[in-house]
Amino acid sequence: MTRKTRPVIGARLSGLVAGVDALAQPAATTLAVGQLRPGTFQPRLHFSEQSLAELTASIQEQGVLQPLLVRPVAEGYEIVAGERRWRAAQQAGLSEVPVLIRTLDDREARLAAAVENLQREDLNVMEEVRAKLQVAAVTLGVPEDAAVARMFALDRAPDAEPAQVTALDTAFSALGRESWRSFIRNRAAVLNLPEEVQAAVRAGLDYRKALVIGRAGAAERPGLIQEALEGATVAQLRERVRGPGAAPDLSQMVAQQLRDRRTLARLDDRRRARVQKLLQQLQELLAQE
Repeated sequence: MTRKTRPVIGARLSGLVAGVDALAQPAATTLAVGQLRPGTFQPRLHFSEQSLAELTASIQEQGVLQPLLVRPVAEGYEIVAGERRWRAAQQAGLSEVPVLIRTLDDREARLAAAVENLQREDLNVMEEVRAKLQVAAVTLGVPEDAAVARMFALDRAPDAEPAQVTALDTAFSALGRESWRSFIRNRAAVLNLPEEVQAAVRAGLDYRKALVIGRAGAAERPGLIQEALEGATVAQLRERVRGPGAAPDLSQMVAQQLRDRRTLARLDDRRRARVQKLLQQLQELLAQE
């Protein structure tokens, strides 16, 4: 069965890039599969063989129900959205596929690819984070590997670049579910996890458990992943990583103190300024690759 999409995302972001709203339109023409090539800005790095086989079977029965979004390039046409459908169509033996041809620059193509990817119902956390990071990078006009650091800087000093803050607010509001501030403080960290932990997240491991497991040594991580998949809680995994009798997690202790208004109220101006400076330095350090 072909996947369902959530067109509301494309509809709400259509004002940010020409062509995004075209994802829900009927196909204007068809192109031979050999005229198409994978997109430069495809945020999806892994294609499940089982899922691809299921889509291939569906296409053999019903054809390609949703057109691919493509743009003309020197070598023919580049797929902006729909690479998985293109792959499955080839496996199904189709010689051509329905397409929407749009003239998009690199910025528009990157955003359209990310938005289309975010509409998938089978999206895993790794893919969602990468797609949202791509949206943020396009919105800010920076490379993807610089987007998180830039967002941390804007979070610390929103008055420095109010237009960029507003642009991020608008983009993430359209995406729904979380603000860009919540994104950088929580889920964006999964991109720094060891590869085997990222693979577990792609397979369904809760990202909050994955963040705890990522702090463990390489020898301990496989066992912790298995425990997590069998039902171990975040607290239990945190205890395993610290080890019995270990000192409390310093980061957790400091975080609790920072959330305690009474603790912050006891600080004089000099100490409050010192805390703020240390937090800024910590954010910059954590944002570095």
